[in-house]
Amino acid sequence: MKSQIMDVTLASSVDEFFHEVVTDALNVVDLEASEPASWYLVGLLGEMTRARLMDDALGPKLAQPGVDPGERVRTLKQVGDTSLYVAGFFADSLNRSLVDVDYYVGIGQNAYAQLARTFAGAKSLTEVYEELADKFPRFVDVLAEVRKRTDFATPDVSRLYEMWLRTRDEWIEKKLRALGVLVDVDHKVIQ
Repeated sequence: MKSQIMDVTLASSVDEFFHEVVTDALNVVDLEASEPASWYLVGLLGEMTRARLMDDALGPKLAQPGVDPGERVRTLKQVGDTSLYVAGFFADSLNRSLVDVDYYVGIGQNAYAQLARTFAGAKSLTEVYEELADKFPRFVDVLAEVRKRTDFATPDVSRLYEMWLRTRDEWIEKKLRALGVLVDVDHKVIQ
């Protein structure tokens, strides 16, 4: 399986680019996802390139009763999508936060499960939201893989090396080698 940093300039659209990255990440994580669920992730990533993350607490939004049904659907979708994105893209920084990844996983699963029940009459929507709820932690892993492949900032070699030491991830090792850092069989850095 070929793992590499995807080149956004080769894609004709943001959706095409993210579809390629999501497909690769699903393979790396070894997660079977339905086509609608994988396209949902593509759409979510596209939205997040244009949207700004809200600073609002998600828990109270999830528990907010008595609002108009259309508004409730938008709120649940926002809570689920934000939870999935934050847990997948910012897990490292959550370790230094008052709330951790488990909080976002619980909130996101709950939001998507509520959405599935809301759309009980619309089979395709129900199935997508049920899949997102049921496999939420695995979809977090997929977005973490997407993050690794779309991190276009100047690479922090020491951070990459620390990640490699913890995970022994083949993709990170290839990225380190591409940056000129050689790792020998005893896993020592050679420059």
